[in-house]
Amino acid sequence: MQFFKVIGRSLRSIGIVFSHEFNLFFTSPIVYLIGSVWLFLAGGFFALSLSAINTGQYEPDMLGMFSPMVFLMIFMAPALTMRLVAEEYRNGTNELLYTAPVRDWEVIFAKWLAVWAVFSVFMLISFVYPLILFSRGNPDPGLIITGYLGLWLMAGATLALGVFASSLTQYQLVAFFVTMGTLLVLWLAQQLTYIITSPKITPVLAEISLVSHYQNLVSRAIIDPIDVGYFVGIITVFLFLATQMLSTRRWSS
Repeated sequence: MQFFKVIGRSLRSIGIVFSHEFNLFFTSPIVYLIGSVWLFLAGGFFALSLSAINTGQYEPDMLGMFSPMVFLMIFMAPALTMRLVAEEYRNGTNELLYTAPVRDWEVIFAKWLAVWAVFSVFMLISFVYPLILFSRGNPDPGLIITGYLGLWLMAGATLALGVFASSLTQYQLVAFFVTMGTLLVLWLAQQLTYIITSPKITPVLAEISLVSHYQNLVSRAIIDPIDVGYFVGIITVFLFLATQMLSTRRWSS
């Protein structure tokens, strides 16, 4: 019985912080700008792939839209997450968090969940693209489902990294560039596999590469537990590190 009381209290705390952060996002014009740019670029990539489909060069699918998304998240994830914790430090509102009846992991998890939910709204709007695709042919629905799943998980992982970077500093630009730099390293790992042919190094680069696990999900109608576990692992590790950072600042303040 005590266990369910603890779970209920945590859910209430997470719900309060989540609701505050989610609503706060949509009071800022920056979020509308980021969402508009993302949807514009996604629509542009989809239109290019659709033109190729119309000429009969390719079978109808959404790979033309999904493939560039991992590169776009290098810039989108830091833009969405850079203020989440850094702003609390800068404005001094982190002191309110320390005295509020909410635990550090609940704050971090709720903030990450809120920004992931914002990105999910952008994804929901893009569902118009598969509807257009089905009106033009007979695409593989499994490929579309795994593609969106891969995009959703990849976004969750990159946003978790962004939350961690935001917990490191009170300066939003620093958090932005830390997130972008780390994501660039994870993106470049895949590019290095084409240059480095060492049988010992190449598999390691492929395993840490954001691109390889993402492409495995979006290019095949198969949900591989290894690829899902990769993104879940990144989410878990960086949310844990962000929680530890927030706890450290609590005790040092």
